[in-house]
Amino acid sequence: MNPYVNIHTHHVGEGINILDVGEGKAWVEKEKRRELVEGQNVFYSVGVHPMKLNELGESVFVGIEDTVRIKKVIAIGECGLDRRSPICMKTQEEILEVQVRLAEELCKPLIIHCVKAYSELIAVRKRTKSSVPWIVHGYNNNERILRQLLDCEFYISVGAALSDSRSNAFQLLRMIPAERLFLENDDKEVEISVIYETASAILGVDVETMKEITGNNYNKVFRK
Repeated sequence: MNPYVNIHTHHVGEGINILDVGEGKAWVEKEKRRELVEGQNVFYSVGVHPMKLNELGESVFVGIEDTVRIKKVIAIGECGLDRRSPICMKTQEEILEVQVRLAEELCKPLIIHCVKAYSELIAVRKRTKSSVPWIVHGYNNNERILRQLLDCEFYISVGAALSDSRSNAFQLLRMIPAERLFLENDDKEVEISVIYETASAILGVDVETMKEITGNNYNKVFRK
């Protein structure tokens, strides 16, 4: 995963970057230098990605518990469930639940990666009685699943798929309540400004209004 991924930006040079768990604390000094040179105000999410579990093995949580307590780490993730992973779903759920407990302890939101396991994801949320916000990143699934997620108070982040008028993301964007919406560019080679322009055109609002919408959500979820 590209460590410089914006899942949300509501001001130029401000966003949330998602880091691989394997980077541990090694990124801290590198990021300080980058911020100094580029003048960016950047925050981070750190977590155990379900597609990384096989290669991490027993060291799955090495570096996580200390790293997530760093002040600029304001979310836990990507974490979640993925049926493509060689790790069984039961183990994936157990590892997700560990991160949910950590998120609850630290009062930090979760950034969720989910592929073909939404019913299990919703079950984990209900079982853990989690009170922190859960943000499903890169959503591009069907209306039925979207309604289920919204009913369970998930936030929805959409990105580059908006540029394809045939995509679920494009077709369903208007269904996502403004107070639950985030925008991202993930690891795609597309500027976050392009995502904002695209979303604004679909919703029939100007870009500044779009920034205000996601900015309000950002403040509500990440700046409590």
